[in-house]
Amino acid sequence: MSLPQSHLKTKCFHLICSPSRCIDLVKGIVAKREKLMANAPQGSRLLPQPLFVWEPVPDLCIPDELNNCYEALQYVDVISPNHVELASFFGEDISLDDTKLLGRLCNDLHTNGFRGSGAVVVRTGKRGCYVAEGARDTALPAYYTPVDDVGENSLSSEKVVDPTGGGNAFLGGFCVALARGCQIEDLSIVETAAVYGSVAASFAIEQVGMPKLGSSDDGTELWNGASAFARLHEFEQRVRPGGLDAIRKASKACSE
Repeated sequence: MSLPQSHLKTKCFHLICSPSRCIDLVKGIVAKREKLMANAPQGSRLLPQPLFVWEPVPDLCIPDELNNCYEALQYVDVISPNHVELASFFGEDISLDDTKLLGRLCNDLHTNGFRGSGAVVVRTGKRGCYVAEGARDTALPAYYTPVDDVGENSLSSEKVVDPTGGGNAFLGGFCVALARGCQIEDLSIVETAAVYGSVAASFAIEQVGMPKLGSSDDGTELWNGASAFARLHEFEQRVRPGGLDAIRKASKACSE
């Protein structure tokens, strides 16, 4: 593994790999950071512990790799498979709406994997994502809602053109918010990062290929003609109370 010195100072690393490769990467990054600090001038500012977000590769989300997955979780802060990949580790079939099974599988990863605190962030396509942090499980909606489910506080998915890249964009926005420690009132830091991720994904799926970057007359950065911060604020209003009661349906189901 070769990383420029500037990259070694990164606050959050997004790893897309197998369980064994994940362990090797984390160990390698930590060792290189320790060496960097050991060679730094006396009195230099210490580097904070980095955050590791692991996205397992789909073809190795299989029962034979489950024990390796448990081991890899001891080295990361967040694991983020999609719902099919998560279920595949356990040899299960799952639907988008089966939050009870999602909760059980996430609880298994917490019980057998993470050393201490950790989060399972399951990407559930048009349903959004499922955030499991130990005893706190939350189902957060996607920015765009399936046409049949559109309500007073949601936006129709008619603007969705191509979902390709949505998961990558989600985790990009997620990692930025996690690294910055952003937190929306009444949400955890991980839940907040998922909100940022959902907004990032919304721009990626509105067209085939990359979203269009532009700017307004006052210099505000625009993606597909919209402000990311304005969209974030609007989505935040949807997922905060009383909307929060509606999106935490999973909590009660998993505790029963």
